[in-house]
Parts: sequence; C-alpha cells; structure tokens
Amino acid sequence: MEETKTIDNNVEVAKPYHDINTPFSIDENGALAEYIINDPEKMPQLALGASILIRDRKTEGLSSNDYKDFWYAGRIIGLKSVSPFNPERTSMLYQQDTLMDPTIPLDNINGPHTHQPMVIQVALTRELSPREDKPDEFTESAIQRPPSGYSRLFFPKLERSANDPSPTLKDILRVKDEGLNLGMIGFGNKPYGWNTGDFIEYKWDIDKLDNKHIFIVGESGSGKTVFLKNLAYEIRKHDAKNKIIMTDVQGDISQLLFWDFVNHIPTSGWQPSIKEDDYKAAKGVFGKFRLIVPWTKDPYAETEVISIVELARKRSVDVRRISLRFQDLDSPKDAEYLFRTSSDQAVLLIEDLAEGLKSSGEPASLSRLQTAISRLLTRNTTPQITIPTNGVSYYRSTFEASRRALRGLEEYFDMDPDGLQSDQNPLDDFDFDGTTILYLDHLNQDERLMWEMQLVSWLYRKKKAMQNTYVFFDEAHQIIPANKSGGSSSSAEVFARLRSNFERLAREGRKFRLNLVLSTQNPQDLHPIVPEQCPTRVVMKINPKNAQYAFLDKELAHVANSFSQGQFWIQSPFNGTPDWVRVHSIAPPVPHASMEIFRASITEAQTTVTK
Repeated sequence: MEETKTIDNNVEVAKPYHDINTPFSIDENGALAEYIINDPEKMPQLALGASILIRDRKTEGLSSNDYKDFWYAGRIIGLKSVSPFNPERTSMLYQQDTLMDPTIPLDNINGPHTHQPMVIQVALTRELSPREDKPDEFTESAIQRPPSGYSRLFFPKLERSANDPSPTLKDILRVKDEGLNLGMIGFGNKPYGWNTGDFIEYKWDIDKLDNKHIFIVGESGSGKTVFLKNLAYEIRKHDAKNKIIMTDVQGDISQLLFWDFVNHIPTSGWQPSIKEDDYKAAKGVFGKFRLIVPWTKDPYAETEVISIVELARKRSVDVRRISLRFQDLDSPKDAEYLFRTSSDQAVLLIEDLAEGLKSSGEPASLSRLQTAISRLLTRNTTPQITIPTNGVSYYRSTFEASRRALRGLEEYFDMDPDGLQSDQNPLDDFDFDGTTILYLDHLNQDERLMWEMQLVSWLYRKKKAMQNTYVFFDEAHQIIPANKSGGSSSSAEVFARLRSNFERLAREGRKFRLNLVLSTQNPQDLHPIVPEQCPTRVVMKINPKNAQYAFLDKELAHVANSFSQGQFWIQSPFNGTPDWVRVHSIAPPVPHASMEIFRASITEAQTTVTK
C-alpha cells in the first residue's frame, strides 16, 4: 500500500522510535508509544497535550493479507531532543531518511548536524476506523494492541481534504457545532488559524448536557474573572430565558452594571476586534440587572458600598438592600460558628426556644428569642430553669450564655426592620428574570460565608422554581472547604452540614436545570466533592502543585503554569472528547478593568453626580 494514498504528501510524519529493548506496550499504565521526527521545525504543532494521529494497518481475519488502514488517536505527553551521533536505540541506525545518515554531516560541516531530532512520547486513547457506509465518519473502539513498525505519527488536519481520508482534528476532539463559544482551540501558544482567522471554536453544547455544573481553577491574574463574565454573557446570549446569579466577592463582577464608564477588555494579537455596536448589543443580552447588597453594621463598609448603590440606581439597576433573618435558618446550629460563647449547650437552648416560638405561630427572630430568655430569667431564680414548651431544663448560666450569643448575632441577622415584618423571605429577591449580582465585597469573611451558606440552602428549597438558572460562586473554597482548621467541634459540624447541603443542591438541582458555576484560585483548600460533582473542568494559569487538585495531568500542569492570561485547559467528557483540550479565550464584549482603575472610575463618576 502506497503511503501517499493514506497520508497527504505535504504532511510531515514521525516514525516509530523503538527497538528490541524498548518495544511499544499496552498495560495497566495505558497505551504508550514513542516516535521520532528528524526535523522538528517541520512540525510546528509540537506541544504538550496536543492531539495526534497515528496511521497503522491491520487485517480483519487470521490469515487474510487484506490490510486496512485505521488510526490511533492520542495526545503528546512528552518531548525530548536526541543526538543523531549517539543513538539511544538501534532503530536509529536503520533510518532511511537521508538526514539520519551519520556520514552525511561529515560531507557538509554546516549541514544537518546542526539540528537535533525530537522524540515524541504519546499516550494513545482509542482506535478510529472508517465506516464502510459513511467513509467520512469513524467507528471508535478500545485499543487492543500497540502500534506496529509500519505506523506513522502526524498531526490531524483542521479540515477534511479529498486525498486524505484520515480523521480531522474536529473528528478527534468531537468538536460541537452548536453551543456557547468559550474560545479558540490551539495546543500551542496561539490558536489554530490565528494567522488566517479560520479558527476552531470550542463550543460548550449545554443543551445536550445533563450535568451542566462547571468547575474553574485559576490563580490571580489568570483571566478567571473575564472568563466568568464571558460565560455569563454566552449563557444569556444562548437563551434569554436563562437566569444568572453571580456572587461578587471582590467587587469586579459589579463592573457589569456600568457599561458607560467601564470599557471592554482590549483585544490583543490574534483576537478579533470588538465593534462598538457589538459592545452596546451585549448589554442587552444580559437583560435587566438586579443588584443585591446586604446590610452590615460596619460603618466603614457601608460608606464604601454607598457609591456603588447610588450609581447603580441612576443606571436603572434594580437595587435591593436586604438582611438575613435568623428566623429563616434551617436550624440555629447553622450560625453556631458565630456564637461568642464557649457553652456547648447554648445552641440547644436556642433551638428549643425557636421550636417553641414556631409552634405558637411566632417567628424565631433574635429579638423574640432574647425576650423569651429575659422572661425566663426574670421569672425563675433557681439554678436550673425549665422551658415550658418542652419541659427541658438548662442551667441559668446557659441562659446567660445564650443571650450573649444572640446579641453577637445582631451583627449578622435582623438588620432590616421592614424585612422582619414581611411574610416573604428576603432571599426570594434572587428569583429574578435577568442577571442578579450579590455584592459581598464590603462584608467580612464570616458575613460572606453566612450569606453564601444561606443562598445554597435557599436554592435547594426553591430548586423547582429556579429552572434554567446558573449560579456563580467565586472563591468556592471559602464556602466548601476541604477542612475547617482550628475552632470548636461545633464549627466542624457547621461546615460538614454546609458540604452536605451543597452536595444535595448539586445532585438534585441539576434535575431541575439549576446549574452551578464554581471557581477558585485555591483548589487544594476545596473539598473534593466539588470537582466530583462537576464533570466540566477548566484549569487556567496555576501552580503545578495546585493543579493536581483539579485532576489535571502532571505534564499538562507544567504547561498551565506558563499560561498567559485567558488560556486554559478544558475537560468536558459529555461535550465531546474526555481528553483535555487547550483553548485560547477571546476578548468578550463586556465591561472589565483592574480594580484600581474601576475604583478610580467610581470616584470620578460619583464626583460628577455630586456636582
């Protein structure tokens, strides 16, 4: 069989790099092979993680000489240069290529001895055989044997050509034609087609995904925030019925509210330019905006957030100032980590009192609970006091400790008198047809945790009503930590309950198309249930030690460590290939600036309003 019939003459190939001492193998470590290319400059696509094809042949029967071509799909897991004058393996001594003849360099001192051949280490993933009824389609199967000496490695073409029946890159990666555009595919430092504009878009086909939960990892400066903004934009652009809820823990998500004085991120290099009309149209894609800003008793924090609130209102943003209500907690135990007391019995006493109030039709607010405790202390002078509603007795000191705990909780709950009088849970404001931003930048860590914890609980209770909703939790390691170091055993119980609530939400929410977008820059601090519940994973620039917690392969982690802003690996097994694919983000038509520039712009805009 002539080689030119199965591989285009213009395609550079690599030959098997094996001998009797180092054969190709298939074992418990997978299917591995090595190939050698004489002139690496002729293979500019060489890069760790890049998809490759290996053409080979096989017979269908035991005695048949009728060979048929098939292909192995795989990816590069290692690259190394070798010397043609000191071959490691005997196969190098029998290369027919003139560049591998060790006598030729002696005839021309400035000749090919100045280059070094390169060994390509590959992990094979599956076999591809052309279908007889549809030659342009392929049947995939498990790898049954290692490649033969007849095999040749090459890079797949981006588009199919008449004289080359081999699978294209789109065939190998199973690139979708429909879905959200997350960027352009390219395993090097630029996407394929960067010089011609003929890009291969990575489409995330959410309509075909049963589980749309996505997990995003990236250190500061990796482009994670821009990715999240673009993801929200693409989700709304895909279907205007999709609802967006975004937690804003650093203040940069709220830039989406200020299209008039926060510019879009500038394009660079190969990235398509953003037209002014596209930028204006993108604002309409997000639909109506709602900004939810929690009340806080910190006067400095209130001063800091007031400019955001006023400027948002002047731009017709639906701003809601709300407070959590203690009566809406699933259990007083949810707030136990905030108690300013060492009494282990305090939370049990508060729980009993809350049940008594609820049984009589009264809300278990902080003020009512404190009133109940004060009455019992006043009416009883004995060391032990019995709760009338259930007959349980507690020491007087436990009542005192419970009252101190409730006073401390006034910094977190029941700060809105009007909200306390309403029959509606303030968190019902998250049920909004459009884009909702929960602003948390002005809160301390304990306040943020309580808000996000209650949002998780509320979403679970309302999951049937929140269909087609995408909820973005940034810095997810703070609300679903791997371990809660320090603190009391009660704090550990609170975080264990939070993890349980999250897992219930992740498992059951997807049945009602309530989808989670979880991001972090510290995956080592994140509980493993997060990546377990998220089949789609995105890894941006990150330290290799942290990459293992996102289940990124070791050799790809070293590449991720050198990513520039906006580059990422994505693995979405139900959206195509289970392999990691390298994607280069485009510059989306959404507002984005550094926080330093944004704060200065806020100050300038507020000054203009004042004048």
